[in-house]
Amino acid sequence: MTKYVFVLTSSPKDFYCEQTLVAVASLRVHNPGAFVTLLTDDRTLATLTGNRAALKDAVDEIKALTLDEKLTPMLRSRFLKTSIRNVIDGDFLFLDSDIAVVGDLSIPEEWKGGIYAVLDFHTNLSKAINRKKVLNNAKRMGFSPILNDQLFNSGVMYVPDTPEMHKFFETWHTLWEECVTKGFPYDMASLAETDYRSGYAIKEMPGGWNCQLAYGNRFLPTAKVLHFFGSRIIDTRGRKVPESMNLFLPKILRRDFYTNLKNLPVTVNADRSVHIDGYYDDVIAHAKEAFEFQTKKVGAAGAYIIRSYAFAKSLAWLYKNIPILVKPLELLGKIFS
Repeated sequence: MTKYVFVLTSSPKDFYCEQTLVAVASLRVHNPGAFVTLLTDDRTLATLTGNRAALKDAVDEIKALTLDEKLTPMLRSRFLKTSIRNVIDGDFLFLDSDIAVVGDLSIPEEWKGGIYAVLDFHTNLSKAINRKKVLNNAKRMGFSPILNDQLFNSGVMYVPDTPEMHKFFETWHTLWEECVTKGFPYDMASLAETDYRSGYAIKEMPGGWNCQLAYGNRFLPTAKVLHFFGSRIIDTRGRKVPESMNLFLPKILRRDFYTNLKNLPVTVNADRSVHIDGYYDDVIAHAKEAFEFQTKKVGAAGAYIIRSYAFAKSLAWLYKNIPILVKPLELLGKIFS
């Protein structure tokens, strides 16, 4: 049995719990009967009460580690992520929380025994826009210059329960801790170095398993997981968003989609499927269609632009500072619709 694992560090002040609940709900829509594991820390677990407790009901297994209280939420999250293999039993597919599952995640038989992930930015490192930054970070940490030209995105990873993978994660966790001592708390550089030291153990899975929205339009037709990586969840500052803005800002990328969920009753059924209300259930079940709509209306090049982090950042800035300038986009959206 393959487990589907999510990592959560959260407090009532953020919306990571709600985001994880949406991700789990989407998984259950397309993979009924999936065994879902939540790996969290003791401080986060203590906050899963009231409406937040729905997440506990929606998963099959909860594992909570007691961590140093001095660790920041980011450090707790990376600590947990790099520890998964050695605290969770069984083969697993790890999934970041900023995702929507949109297809069948049954693991291919030929993957059994190997570790799989999708290339970061859906391209080889030599062609990646952040190539210099990645190589500079590796050099700064005293790591390999990634000789195989492959940097993998850790947002979706299939990992079997083998001695080799236990050793792999032990190395990853140790290297990540070394990075932290050098003021670099991120997990990608240490993952790449672990892959190097393991003889480049990570194998490439098809892009649709981790369709990084800002860069993976060509994988959208075959997407199984939409990863919001490279895009951005936008705060519309409580302003009403007209339907014409769906083209530029699908509902699942709106901050209030998650923050409003804090105050909504959530029903977890006997099969652990999640029901919120008609609006939420529809958005979650049809997340892929929202992005297919973008591509259909503005083409691949246009979709690349409006899914980019730069566009999202600009739109967020407009909502915050000059919301009247969002009007032209609303009108443009009406034309394309």
